[in-house]
Amino acid sequence: MSCDGDQHTMQSSDDVLPPPGDIQVLLLTLDSVSLSWSSPQGLIGPQTFRVTWGCDGETSSTRVKDVHHLKISSLKPGEKYQFNVATEGEDGRQSRWVSASLSTVLPAPDQLTVDSVDTTSAAVSWNQSPGLDHTQHHYQISYRCSGTEPHITTTSSPSITLCDLKPATEYSVTVCTVLENGKQSQLVLTTFTTVLPAPDQLTVDSVDTTSAAVSWSQPPGLNQTQHHYHYQISYQCPGTKPHITTTSSHSISLSDLQCGTQYSVTVCTVLENGKQSQLVSTTLTTGSCPEGWRRFGCSCYYLSTEEKSWEESRQDCLERGADLVIINSEEEQTFINGFEPDSYAWIGLTDSVTEGTWKWVDGTPLTTPRYWWSGEPGGGTYQNCGEIYYISSGQGVWRDYDCTFSQQWICEK
Repeated sequence: MSCDGDQHTMQSSDDVLPPPGDIQVLLLTLDSVSLSWSSPQGLIGPQTFRVTWGCDGETSSTRVKDVHHLKISSLKPGEKYQFNVATEGEDGRQSRWVSASLSTVLPAPDQLTVDSVDTTSAAVSWNQSPGLDHTQHHYQISYRCSGTEPHITTTSSPSITLCDLKPATEYSVTVCTVLENGKQSQLVLTTFTTVLPAPDQLTVDSVDTTSAAVSWSQPPGLNQTQHHYHYQISYQCPGTKPHITTTSSHSISLSDLQCGTQYSVTVCTVLENGKQSQLVSTTLTTGSCPEGWRRFGCSCYYLSTEEKSWEESRQDCLERGADLVIINSEEEQTFINGFEPDSYAWIGLTDSVTEGTWKWVDGTPLTTPRYWWSGEPGGGTYQNCGEIYYISSGQGVWRDYDCTFSQQWICEK
């Protein structure tokens, strides 16, 4: 190596001159050292000292006059040096050597930063170790999560992307500078937590007037054996507080919605510790009736194309997620009559439990409005089911009839 000062080969000498005091280190950096020593005991007058230093078998020296300190520069970072100081006489005689060994600083990477984190990867970077611009070195990166062995890798770049990480997991990362000889700097440390993945592919599967079904895929990278989690669902229409519910399933049915209303729906993943993922969202608008159904208000209505008994008709409605129609208003009666069935159609009215006590299929008693045709209900043991009789446009009328008779029917949901 090239060092400042005269070249000098160390050799032993008699203790003719008193040696300087012990070497003290005033300042040590990656490429320099400031040394000091005390005056030799009993030596008066001008003083001269020979200072030598070396590493890896190479030595350099210089002469210092009338001072007891020296700054030595242009040293190699991270190297062990031997420093020697001796008193030197005018005739070239020397005292015994006073020695000290120390290593220059190997700088660690600076400003270790987590630049980005997602569910299974993270990008970290750092500033190049100061003073190592022209020194052969690389960086060693070690990262791990609790309970696992560290992953160790190297790079010559001041940045790296760590891949194949576990979602929603805290990692510790250390980086150090490594010289060609294997010497390592101190570690710099940081931590980060990978992102908790959100549910995937949030989909509106079906919508009717007052309910909707939504589903989603499992968050990528998560499984219940490693992470215990559930989903939180929030839905609301403008101007209202959100309804919040949870499920461990990948789907949910939202009920008691307002008809003809747009709803926003959000879903997120929630861990046992309460940590939540980002929200995924969608919108839906209630009010759509299935194909072949007609909408009135917040209900959907279906007029059959077949003919069946009252009980069979009701069973068909139930299988469609509905029931025989319940008529609650004059406007609804007019709407139903507008279906223009083939003269007659079953409705959800019966007195089969108690003769003369007419009830709707939901168990509520018939009060008002009533649209019986003149002379109806006729009564009788076999005429226990209600039908709407289409006479002309307008409201139409009701009759009671034999429940076993086959005719069209009207469902409502």
